[in-house]
Amino acid sequence: MRFEALQDFWISFNPSGYIHDTMPKKKKTSYGTYLAIIPAALLVAFIIYLVVTPPSPNLTTITTNTGGQTLSQGGTAPPFTLNKIDGNGLKNEKYEFNPVSGRVVFMDFIHEWCVHCRNMAPVIENLHRNYGEKVTFITVAGGYNTDPQKTAQFISRYGLSWTTLYDPQLEVFNKYGVRGTPTYFIIGPNGQVLAKFEGEQPYERLAQQLDQALK
Repeated sequence: MRFEALQDFWISFNPSGYIHDTMPKKKKTSYGTYLAIIPAALLVAFIIYLVVTPPSPNLTTITTNTGGQTLSQGGTAPPFTLNKIDGNGLKNEKYEFNPVSGRVVFMDFIHEWCVHCRNMAPVIENLHRNYGEKVTFITVAGGYNTDPQKTAQFISRYGLSWTTLYDPQLEVFNKYGVRGTPTYFIIGPNGQVLAKFEGEQPYERLAQQLDQALK
């Protein structure tokens, strides 16, 4: 009778007549919990990838797809003709480059938007300051994805005081097989390529090659 009385009392508070199980149930993990964990796991995996993956060795040059043949050390520098450009803009003045000039030539290929060319501008300026009397400096500025006005702004900003030429269609880039900017050539008095460098270079390395070329 006591049990029946308790049962009647419970039903009076639970009209449905369903007797709830008062034992604690194991809490189920929802799909939302798993979905919340996935982004965190991906982030951890990405961080681990960055830590264990070595950096790319070619981060000091920007690729220029010219499709031309490669001109390497020991080859003969080809002649060419381009218009001059300075801080005031493109000039109506041709410059004919003769590789057999009787002087050592330091030639660099750049684009004004190339961050590595900008980083190297003070280095080349320092080279010109120290070797300009003995070495002919020539900069060939490419016209890919830029224009003469922006190139002139680059020249003015970084104070290029030596001969700078504008290559709008990358014709000279093709002749010299330039694959990216910046690229540097040291050409001997007889037109032979004595050294070629791609990407950012320390001043000491370029100066050493010029010293050897001048011997």
